[in-house]
Formats: sequence, C-alpha cells, structure tokens
Amino acid sequence: MNLAILAQGTQAVRTAFPTAKPVVGLILGSGWCAAATVFETQGRLDYYAIPGLGRPTVAGHDGALLWGTCSGLETFVFLGRRHWYEGAGWEPVAFPIYLLKAFGASLVVLTNAAGGIRADLTPGTLMVIDDHINAMGAHPLVGPHDPGWGTRFPDLTQVYDADLRRRMARAAERLGQPLAHGVYLATSGPTYETPAEIRAFRAWGADAVGMSTVPEALLAHATGLRVGALSFIANRVAGLGDRPLAHEEITAAAYSAAPAMTRLLQELWKELAEGRRTDD
Repeated sequence: MNLAILAQGTQAVRTAFPTAKPVVGLILGSGWCAAATVFETQGRLDYYAIPGLGRPTVAGHDGALLWGTCSGLETFVFLGRRHWYEGAGWEPVAFPIYLLKAFGASLVVLTNAAGGIRADLTPGTLMVIDDHINAMGAHPLVGPHDPGWGTRFPDLTQVYDADLRRRMARAAERLGQPLAHGVYLATSGPTYETPAEIRAFRAWGADAVGMSTVPEALLAHATGLRVGALSFIANRVAGLGDRPLAHEEITAAAYSAAPAMTRLLQELWKELAEGRRTDD
C-alpha cells in the first residue's frame, strides 16, 4: 500500500479543514447518503481533490467528504466509498480509515446495501453487522508491514464493537424501528453471486452478502478504531428472489428507505454523544 499518497491526501484535508477534530467517522454506502442531512456542515471537499481517494465510479456514491457535527459530535462523513473492484488498488479503500486515525478519531460507523440470505432478511430490513466473512480473495493488509496499521497479525475475535452494537439496538428501540443482527459476507464483485455460491455462503453461516465494508472494518480494527456497521437489505440474493439482480433496482430500494436510515443514524449519534458524556 502506498502510504505516501495516503499522507498526501491527509495533508489536503488538513489544508481544507485546518481546525477539524473529528471524533467519529461515517462512511455512507449505497442509498445512505441522504443521512448526511442530519449533520451541520462546516466544510465539504470533493473526493477528486484528495490524493489517494479520487472520484467514485459507481452510481449512488456521491464522492465528497463532509466535515460536520450532529448531537455535538464532530464527524467526518464520507458520501460514498471506493471499492476494491474499481481496480484502483487498496489506497482509495483505505484512505478514510487512514484519515480518521491521523485526525485522532476514536470510532467509525460503516454502512452498506446488501442482499439478504437468511429468510427473515427481506428487502427493507436494517441489520447490525455482528461479524463478517471475508470471501473477497484479497486482504488490504497483505504486503510489507507498516506499524501504522497495528500489529502484523491482528486478532479478529471482536471486530465489531459490542458497545456500539448495543447503542445501535437502543437507538432503534427508541424509534420503534425493527433491527436485525447478522453475519455479513463480502465478495470482491463486481458480479453478483451465483445461486450455488449463495448455498455455500449460507452453509458457512452468512446472513447477508455485499461487496464492501469488510476491508474498512479490518483496517479500522487493526489500527485501533472502534467499529460499528449497518446493512440495509435491498434485495433477496440470487436464487431466492423472483427476478435477475440489477444495480439500479438495488440502489432505488436503498434510496426509498433513506428516511429510516437517516432517523436511525441521527438517534445513534445521540447515543454516541450520551456515551461520551458518561465516559467523561
């Protein structure tokens, strides 16, 4: 991984936001970008202006970094993500995590749209990721070891912070929002899975499947950030639905659920703010 380009990108953000001190990071995946409206914006920087990040090539990922606050928590909000399958290397995928660590943030919340494998994970469901399976055939920490990413062999016993998962559940309960829990499996994409692959993934213990999130979770956990993650179940996976899968339909389904996503994240930020006051 080219750490020099990640450092250049970090400097570009410092130049644009010289007084920023984010305590939280939020990466908004497909359909989640409307949730950015709950943040009082202090600055905005397009991805193409950030070395090492660059413009997203996937519809539904706006491609801008917002510096804002919600419930008094200063936050870097990433409007969309870069994916491994875009072919630009690990730097664009890793940059948000590298940036948050460089700016002293303590936690990151990751979001995505996913396909439901488990029977109850029907379209429209929101799911807390309790654990993951990396079926990407790649790993962002492969290569020469850099201490900035933590130990050479990170322990993955608990990637997704238990307290953050409880706070997500409490936020949903206060809203009366049903919230599932499950195991997310990441493939490399960009193809959707075959029915045979889905049968295999179900046997492995996967509840939902997508093409993102796991690399950022691995990097964030390795470098010492607390990690929380939420999936919006946009579709039933191959072999379980009644039509071929199409990115446009999945994105449209995610956008239709934007109000519920937005309310949940806003309530979660209240929970996070309360947690900081209790810690203090």
